[in-house]
Amino acid sequence: MTEFFFIIAQFFIIYFLLSFNICVINTKNQNLKNFSLTENISFNTIIFLNFILIVSFFNVSLNIIITSYLIYLSFLILFYLYKFKNLFVTAKESWFCFVLLFFTSIVIFLEVANNLVIGWDAQKFWIYKTISFFNGNSITELSNLPNAWYPYLGSLSWSFFWKLSFLEHEYSGRLFYVFIYLTSLFLLVNNFNFSKSLKIIFFILLIIISYDYTYHSHWSMFSGYQEILIFSLVCMAMHFFYKLFNSNKDLQNFNIISILLICNLLVWIKHEGFIISLSLILTLIFFFNFKIKKKIFISSVYLFIIFLRFSIFDFYDLNPDEVQHQGYENLQLMHIVEKISLQKIFIIFQSLVMNLFSNYLILMSIFLLSIFLFINKNINNIFYIIFFAVFNIVAFFGIYLISDLEVTFMLKTSMDRILYQLSPFAILIFLEIYNSKKFLKLN
Repeated sequence: MTEFFFIIAQFFIIYFLLSFNICVINTKNQNLKNFSLTENISFNTIIFLNFILIVSFFNVSLNIIITSYLIYLSFLILFYLYKFKNLFVTAKESWFCFVLLFFTSIVIFLEVANNLVIGWDAQKFWIYKTISFFNGNSITELSNLPNAWYPYLGSLSWSFFWKLSFLEHEYSGRLFYVFIYLTSLFLLVNNFNFSKSLKIIFFILLIIISYDYTYHSHWSMFSGYQEILIFSLVCMAMHFFYKLFNSNKDLQNFNIISILLICNLLVWIKHEGFIISLSLILTLIFFFNFKIKKKIFISSVYLFIIFLRFSIFDFYDLNPDEVQHQGYENLQLMHIVEKISLQKIFIIFQSLVMNLFSNYLILMSIFLLSIFLFINKNINNIFYIIFFAVFNIVAFFGIYLISDLEVTFMLKTSMDRILYQLSPFAILIFLEIYNSKKFLKLN
């Protein structure tokens, strides 16, 4: 019973730490004060992850990182109390959002607590980094751990909430993964022109669909795998895409900066983040009507993100063997050409098709897209989403094609996880189709 109450307390710890939005300091822009509950938490999560990441660059311990964030939070709390006379200011806040987020979080929290399993990838790549941070080591010590060349942000956030917990178990840190997953899903759901009751039903339906184990039976979402963080951040990016495409220009810069901050996080969580972040940037540049100066700004910031990522790794010797990923030791042009064969292309294509149709979110989007094209035959409002999806699929297809490892084994253990990380684009397709005026008139 004590553990149950501590699990509930962990929800409120996470919620409290992600409740205060730095944007309210900008008193000139009223739109920044009118975030919904999910928008507020999602943006604060993006800021939180970037904050602890940047502080970690100074080679400090987890205790100093936590203290730094709490100091930052204290300043925000004082500003809230001075300016608004209360701590929780969200003009569009709804209790039903909070209650729904609370109960769904607790249900999955209990499932995580009752299945104390660390996944294979977590055992090999992530848990060592998590324990190192938890024990007070800085990023310098990561170079002495197995697979030091893997990114560490997911492990850092895991150790952060493990340390800030009444629970003694490491799974308390992984409860943050559950929280960000549910918040990001709800963030997208709130964009639908649904009634509150339908939003609740659809939200729970999306949890069931995206939580289903039939297409990732060999890995558990919250057993330390980092795919769930990528999935959640892509959900948030899809939200900002939707706002950019369908809202006025008042918050255009805010949405762009949010996507850039997400790109920075992606490259520090998994290597797949490089491809996914690049697809986000190319979608911004090619499919949104920005001025050329803004497109140059977006490109420049992204190049700086990539430069910083490699510079930090080189500075702290986190890649001593110059390995970027196992299975890609020789990337000379002639060697790459020798790896390509029709048989390999067929094997990858077969696995891709099978996994596409076993991912329920993507399958749903294919079905809805087919109906929409049959009725409307106009994909202008979703072409940017299709580009994002196709770019990633083609890019990862090519990565499998040039790998030195046995391709069948690679596909069996990773293809479903790659597609899972990308699958929030399917929700955005549904969102754009359902909310489109032509579709609403047809209904």
